[in-house]
Formats: sequence, structure tokens, C-alpha cells
Amino acid sequence: MPRIRLKNKNYVKKVREIKPPVWQTMRFWLLIVSVYAVWIYGLRRPVYQHLYGSPAEPPAEQMTETWEEIPHQDWQETTVNGYKIRYMVRKKYSVTGRIVYLDWYHFIGTWYRSAMNPGVYLYDGVVPVDVSVLHGATAAEDNWHKLKFTHEYRLLWSRPKYKNIAYVYNPEERNNNHTIPASKNILRALKIVKIGEPVYIEGYLVDWEGTGKYADFKIKTAVTPGELSHEKAGGLKTWLCRQIFITKISFGGYTFE
Repeated sequence: MPRIRLKNKNYVKKVREIKPPVWQTMRFWLLIVSVYAVWIYGLRRPVYQHLYGSPAEPPAEQMTETWEEIPHQDWQETTVNGYKIRYMVRKKYSVTGRIVYLDWYHFIGTWYRSAMNPGVYLYDGVVPVDVSVLHGATAAEDNWHKLKFTHEYRLLWSRPKYKNIAYVYNPEERNNNHTIPASKNILRALKIVKIGEPVYIEGYLVDWEGTGKYADFKIKTAVTPGELSHEKAGGLKTWLCRQIFITKISFGGYTFE
């Protein structure tokens, strides 16, 4: 005789809860963001200093720049970030000053701007960051923070931060450096230097140009203080920026080369 199983009216069937993968949880992404923030804003600077820098004296208190004539140089070829370029060294250059703006060029911005000018890929690849530096009286500790600086694709703009306040501003003591890092260590250093920090930068001013499909892309460097560009922005004259091949940078008690 077959067995008859009676149903339990009080029985509730348990439904198995399917949990989402860890990477889809809010906690996971909060952890990732937190770890990233701790690295970028806390750990990266001391780690880079100790691994890639050398202990050095702080930059000199007198903030000035030097331009050194060198024998005439021929055009040379090199490859920067996969782009083959030709360059000619014009002068040796160094500045002890205060960084007031860093503008990095990343893929999305490069892609967006390239619709108007394909040469943007070349420029942003060879010159991944603009470093704006003050020197002289304009860079004084009790003066520089009275000025507000903004940057719009290779152009540095400045104005007084407050109305009716005395300040010193000499346009020849402001420079916008389009930097070509000579090494990965230089690039690492530029990622950890702080706005307002005294810095010593050394390198060479170069004219450079693209090759192949970028052969028409030619860039001139400023080789004298206050040199004007033939380009205009909003109908206004602009200063010619320095195209600088950085070979050495010092700040925060460390030197990177």
C-alpha cells in the first residue's frame, strides 16, 4: 500500500536569496574609491619620493630664472609616447619659483578636441602636462595667493582674486611651461608636486615638430622673457609659452631626474 504524505499547512517554502557579485555592491565601490583616494592624496607622494627621488636641499629662497646660451644645435629625432618627432635645442633654462597651476591632458579631452585639430593627439602625447610657474616678486609668499589662475588648453589666465587689494604682478615673472618629461621619474614628480610649492626646474627649451602625417605640426618655444606669440585668444595677444624638456625637478626635499 503506497505511503501518503500529508501536506503541512504551516510549511513555508524558503526562497533562496541570490546575492549579487561582490563587484556590483555599493560597499565594494566605496572601498575602491577610498583606497584610491588614500593612495592619491596620502601615500603616493611619500612613496614616490623615497622610491624615485633623491634627498636634496630645498629650492633656494630667491625665486628667479636663468637662460643660458648654448652652441647651435642641429635637428634631432626622438620618440615620445609613441610619437616620432624632430626637435632642436635652443637654450638651457632653469627656474626657481612657485607652481600655481598644473593642467594634465587625458584621453577624453584629447579625443574631444581632436575633432577640430587632429594634431591635438600629437601635442597631448608629447606634452602631457602644462606647468605654470611664478618667480620674482610675483611669487612672494605674501603675494601670489592674491592672484587667481585659470587654464584653458595651453593658455594660462590670471587676475586679482580680490578687489581693492594691493598686489604685485609682473607678466614677465609668470610662465606657462609646456613640459616634455625627460624620464618616467620626472613624470612621477609632476604628479605629486603641490600647488603653491617652491620648486626648482631645469631643462632645455626646444622647438619641435611632428613627422609623417603630423609633419605640418610645428611648435616654437619662447627663448626670451615676455616673448609674444603670433596666435591670439579672444582677439588678445598671448605670450609664447616655453616648450621645455625637463631633465631635473626638485621640491619638498627631493630631486627627480
